[in-house]
Amino acid sequence: MIGGLQMLRGLAATLVVLFHLQGASAGEGHDPGILRWFQGGEVGVDVFFVLSGFVIFHAAQGRQDRGAGWFLRQRFWRIVPPYWAALALTLAALAALGVMRGDWGDWPSSWRIALSVLLLPLPEQVMAVAWTLTVEGLFYLLFAATFFRFGARGALGALALWAVVTQLVLRVPLGLPGWLGLVLYSGVIEFLFGGLIAQALAAGWRRGAVVAVVAGTLGLGAVVAGLVPLTWGREWVAGLPAAALVYGFAAGGWRMPGWALVWGEASYLLYLLHLLVFSVAGTVLKLAGIAPYGSVPVMLALAALATAVSVAATVWVERPYRDWTRGRAVRRSAEAPVPTGR
Repeated sequence: MIGGLQMLRGLAATLVVLFHLQGASAGEGHDPGILRWFQGGEVGVDVFFVLSGFVIFHAAQGRQDRGAGWFLRQRFWRIVPPYWAALALTLAALAALGVMRGDWGDWPSSWRIALSVLLLPLPEQVMAVAWTLTVEGLFYLLFAATFFRFGARGALGALALWAVVTQLVLRVPLGLPGWLGLVLYSGVIEFLFGGLIAQALAAGWRRGAVVAVVAGTLGLGAVVAGLVPLTWGREWVAGLPAAALVYGFAAGGWRMPGWALVWGEASYLLYLLHLLVFSVAGTVLKLAGIAPYGSVPVMLALAALATAVSVAATVWVERPYRDWTRGRAVRRSAEAPVPTGR
């Protein structure tokens, strides 16, 4: 199960990378070439959301007695410190750019830095990709508040209610303030898709894995290529094929080659770091007289560089960090007082 889902994580992050490359190329008036087929690559985020819903429900099965505090600590150490490291590197790059240019116009305000550090569900994050982490954070809080008191059904019910509210907001003009956009993002239904898949597999459902993978690949491929517009409802035209892929790979349980596992393992850092790599490498290329988004080979080289940096950071930095957090969790459990009866 894990192998296929890891590969899917790598694919999702790479789709986002190629989406940003083709967007930068078109935005500067260049022909993105074959990368135009990734104009819908942002749907890698939808794959991540379905995967997140599945993984959270699947990993929490049988651990309801550990409590919401345990869950939130696990999520914090997995998500936030790596994000803070990427944010610090981004701010360092912006500072270096300001010094080079003698112009600090791109330096973010104190408010933007503060809301970025705290990952508040508000616009104007310093890192463009951080909005998805804020939505993830809201999901974690909702899951923690419901699953450990009411079980999987309670958490699924709360997710369903959240999803219904977001769908109503899309269709009924309520005049709500714009800053609620992330709290009421309609794509939260994709967490529900993932949770339902986890429950189906826990109940022993495994049928149709191959059909689901084929259907999901064709459906998501059509969206990525721009053949199916996201304006039809992103959470449906992208979310449902993403759910089919997650179900298919989870139910199929196929073995994956080692490189696919490493690709998936590095997906989080690739997602966090690729825009920073593009910015730094792009600045160097411009100084050398090369347009970073002016040709397909250069853009593919940028994608390869971002992937290589992320894999290296995963192997040499993130793995030791995860080992440290696991050791910390074990020590915390060993030091916890043992309840005694009367």
